[in-house]
Amino acid sequence: MKYLVILIIFFTNLGSSIDLTRQAPIEKTVFLKGKIGLNHFYEPNELIFYTGKLYKLIIKNVSDSKHYFGSDLFAKSIFTRKIQLTKNTNKVAEIKGIINEVEVWPDEALEWWFIPIKTGIFLDLKCNVKDKETQLIHSEMGMKGKIIIK
Repeated sequence: MKYLVILIIFFTNLGSSIDLTRQAPIEKTVFLKGKIGLNHFYEPNELIFYTGKLYKLIIKNVSDSKHYFGSDLFAKSIFTRKIQLTKNTNKVAEIKGIINEVEVWPDEALEWWFIPIKTGIFLDLKCNVKDKETQLIHSEMGMKGKIIIK
C-alpha cells in the first residue's frame, strides 16, 4: 500500500509540468501621471505580483512628459517574456531579453509580459527624467514606487 501511494504521487507529478509562459496573463495597468512643473507620479505607486504567474503589465503614460518605469531589483526578479508595442490595435514591435527600464512618451503605452521568479520588496521604482520647468528629477517630485513580489 505504501508503494502504491508513492507511485501515484510520482506519476501525478509527471503530468504537472507546464509552460509558465503559456498561461492566460493577469492584466494590470500602471499610469504614468503628472504635469510639467508641478508633480509626477505612478498610479498606483505600489504593485503586487505573485511568483509563477504570467502578467501583462500595461504601462500607460497619460501625462504631458515622457517617463521612465525602471527598477533594477524588479528586473532581476522576473523572467521577461516580451515587451510589446501596439499602435491603433496593431502590434508594431516586440522586444525580448532582459529589460531594466522602459521609457514611454505622452499618450502612449506598452505591455510588459513577465513571470515573477523571486520574492521581495523593491523600493527602487523611479523615473529619472528631468522636469523641463523645475529641472528636478521626476522621482524628486514624487515619481517613486514600490513593487512587491510574493
